[in-house]
Amino acid sequence: MSKDLELYKAFIDGLVKRKQSVAAQWVKEGSFPKTEDNKAKNALLASLSPEQREVLAQILEDEHIAGMHTALAYLNEIMDLDGLELSQDGQAIKNNYFESLHYDFICRCEGDDWPE
Repeated sequence: MSKDLELYKAFIDGLVKRKQSVAAQWVKEGSFPKTEDNKAKNALLASLSPEQREVLAQILEDEHIAGMHTALAYLNEIMDLDGLELSQDGQAIKNNYFESLHYDFICRCEGDDWPE
């Protein structure tokens, strides 16, 4: 496997490892950190059942992943149209080894193996 392909896969897989939302985890646990700014959030969470908190956490998790997808789609676009380059250790990383940054990210989030 080429170095740039290894870097591409590592980049996408690194993002997949970060797909979990901290806010979603706090919702599941029933409490944001106990600060003045979080009082209203914690009051809301206290009024929800565990099942409702699970649903809300899933919504937050989905939106977190959607935000990552949107950012990757934008990166892909400006790499294609405006010459943006992604590189690591002086090695350029292409944005379309398989499909696109955002598509490959979602596939990996869903547990798909890397294509051959």
